[in-house]
Amino acid sequence: MVLWAAAGGYLWLGYTLFQGSPGGPGVCLIKEVTGVPCPSCGTTRAIEALAHGNLQASFLLNPFGLLVFALMMVIPVWVVVDLLTGKTTFYRAYQRSEQILRRKYIAIPLAILVLLNWVWNIMKGL
Repeated sequence: MVLWAAAGGYLWLGYTLFQGSPGGPGVCLIKEVTGVPCPSCGTTRAIEALAHGNLQASFLLNPFGLLVFALMMVIPVWVVVDLLTGKTTFYRAYQRSEQILRRKYIAIPLAILVLLNWVWNIMKGL
């Protein structure tokens, strides 16, 4: 399932990079219905900026882009290596990260960061 999600992400990124319009068409249902950007609005444009070597623009568009970019680079390789070696290191790491993220002292600050990013997206007028 993770490889399908990564493939979808790569296809979307490839489409937006090669179709000529930065950020591609509006696909955020929240923004289309309410006119208010969601916390992840600007992530595709942030990844595009990274692909063009512009770290600062990427961060300013949406810091989530840095995380998504890193995940897009690491996870597919990790899953393929696990498949080739017959190991389950990715699955175990995923389960462990779920356990960690369920802890309130971790989940609450992360939720606050998402909310702050959302406010920032609204203020930027994404």
